[in-house]
Amino acid sequence: MKSGAKQPANDLYMANVKTGLARKLGIEDDPDIRLWADLLTNDSITGVSLIDRMGLIQMPYNFKLYEPFRMPTDLTGYSLTYEECCQKRAAELLELSDRLNKPIYVCYSGGIDSTLVVISFLKQRGLAQLKKQLVIVLTPDSIDENPVFYKDYIRDHLPVVSGERLGTYFDGQRIVVGGEHNDQLFGTDIVDKLVKHINIDKVFEPYHRDALVPYMINYEMPEASANWWYDMFVWHAKQAPCEIKTTFDLLWWFNFCFKWQTVYFRMLLRVDNSLRHLVDHEFVATYFHHFYSTQDFQKWSMLNPQLKIRNNNWKDYKFHAKDVIYNFNQDADYRDNKIKRRSLFKLFIGKDTPDGLSGNFDYLYKLDRADFYIEDNSFKKTYGT
Repeated sequence: MKSGAKQPANDLYMANVKTGLARKLGIEDDPDIRLWADLLTNDSITGVSLIDRMGLIQMPYNFKLYEPFRMPTDLTGYSLTYEECCQKRAAELLELSDRLNKPIYVCYSGGIDSTLVVISFLKQRGLAQLKKQLVIVLTPDSIDENPVFYKDYIRDHLPVVSGERLGTYFDGQRIVVGGEHNDQLFGTDIVDKLVKHINIDKVFEPYHRDALVPYMINYEMPEASANWWYDMFVWHAKQAPCEIKTTFDLLWWFNFCFKWQTVYFRMLLRVDNSLRHLVDHEFVATYFHHFYSTQDFQKWSMLNPQLKIRNNNWKDYKFHAKDVIYNFNQDADYRDNKIKRRSLFKLFIGKDTPDGLSGNFDYLYKLDRADFYIEDNSFKKTYGT
């Protein structure tokens, strides 16, 4: 799979902000880096590295867009439903499994996203056929999060392996499938935090500075930085190929456009050290897939804002995905009461985590400012110029 030794890269696919990236790259003396870091190290909006999939904002460091993630902008004539996207994606991945003669390892948390991934495969082939093709990667928390589904469709039906060993499954002997990006399709969990500060109805009103800037300041972001970031959000949203009207839309667009790439790669950052030499562009394109990453799903998301959340109620976030689940298993309690909760982070606690991933898949433990800093960046000048 490898053609030879890697050459050092001066670009990044992602960086792990929580390990102190901003400090390691030196924010003390540079107003542009301080401004950038004021959002990236602040838990109000994000905690991950940002890459603009529209290519309009240049970060102070040389983050490289993974080309398959360039924003789709031509929405002409697109008409697939969400469930049709799910079925198309499941069929594609099963065909890949057939062609390579490799099993699919599904990262299953019991949450909405991963439950729907398993259901989509079941709709394609059924339990009897999938028993030799589908392996469920789970933990005890996965069972607790959706015990009925586990009992009815996984236990005694499909093979299971431990999620604690996730990093060892990236060996080219299986296709690892995660459930990331459904959050980016449907909105953002920022709303869950925001509604603790403002009435939820205001989240669905036309976006306004007073809905977001005080919230960011409350998380100790400097006022000038909060206003700069808000103004950039608004300017950027006006360049979107779809309509952005409300504060919910604005936060969805930020999540959908800027966080997509890091969300994709953060699991890959935890590949077992003994297997990292296998990871290159060919490996990633073949053996690592997040179910909801396709352009079909992205176009659906841009064209169907009314299906992301219902009744201005956080419990109805992802209601449309929950309806698809209900139509399969008739679990009304899960449909009516399941609320998104974070699952993936538990698998990362205590794991060996590099500070970054380069554009040629080097695992980086030392980020040198001289290697990555971009002088001509959007935080030194007016963005869009």
